[in-house]
Amino acid sequence: MNEFIIYEQPVSENTRNFLKCEYLFEKFNSSLSQHDIWSIKSCLSTLVEISDFVSRINLKVELLKELEKNIFYLDTLKDKEIFNIEKYDNYYNQTKTCIDNLNKINNNPSKSVFDNDFLMQVKSKLHIPAGDNFFDMPSYLNFLTSNKNLITTTIQDWFEPFNPIYKASTLILEIKRTSVKFEEINNKTSYYEKKLGNKTKIDLVRIKLEKDINVYPDISVNRQNININFKKSYSNNRLSKAIDNGIKFEISLGEQINYNK
Repeated sequence: MNEFIIYEQPVSENTRNFLKCEYLFEKFNSSLSQHDIWSIKSCLSTLVEISDFVSRINLKVELLKELEKNIFYLDTLKDKEIFNIEKYDNYYNQTKTCIDNLNKINNNPSKSVFDNDFLMQVKSKLHIPAGDNFFDMPSYLNFLTSNKNLITTTIQDWFEPFNPIYKASTLILEIKRTSVKFEEINNKTSYYEKKLGNKTKIDLVRIKLEKDINVYPDISVNRQNININFKKSYSNNRLSKAIDNGIKFEISLGEQINYNK
C-alpha cells in the first residue's frame, strides 16, 4: 500500500505538456477499464479531449526532440552508474522504438477523431449542459448498450493513432522520474526555499509527502529559486492556510536535458 503522495510541478513547457498527456491517457484508460455506461461516456469524452489537446500542439516534433536528447542522457546515466546496464538497455531500446513509431505518423492523430461523424456529434454536445443526453442522441445510447467487447474494441481502434504519443510521453516521464533520487528535508517552518545555481535549469519538481496528514505543497519556481509553501485545508469549503509547524518531506529535482548532436 502506497503511504505517500507525490506532487509534481512542471517547469518547462514540454514537461507540462507531457504531464497533461499522461493525465489524459490515464483518465482514458481508467474509464475504459470499467464497463458501465457512465464510464464509457467519460472515456469517449476524454478521447475527444485528447484529440483537441494533440491538435493544438505539434507533440510529435517535441517528443522526437526529447527522445533524441534522452539517448545522450541515458549514456550519461550509465556512465555515472545511476542506471545499470540492464536498465540502460531497456530504456535505450524503448526510446529507439518510440522514435521509429513517431516517425511513422504521417497525419495528425486527431484527424481520426475529426473525420469520425459519430465522435464529432458527441464532441458538439459536450460543452452544452446535459447536451450528450440520450433522448437527443439515440445513436449514442445504441452504442453504449452494445456488446461490451465491441465497445472496447471500437474505442481502442479510435485511440490507436494516439498510441505512439502515449507511449513516448510515458517513457520520457518515466526516465525523468527514475533518474533522480529523492532527498529528505526536515523543514522547521511552513516555508521552504532552495537556491538554484546559474547553470541549473529545472524542468520537474517532485515533492513526496505522507498520506493522510492534510498538507500539500504550493510550489513556484523561477531561474534562481524554488519556493514551497506547505498548506493545509480546513472547513467544508476547503479553505487553505499555511501549516502551523515544520514538516518532513522529500524533494526531487529533474534538470532539463540540453545536448547538441
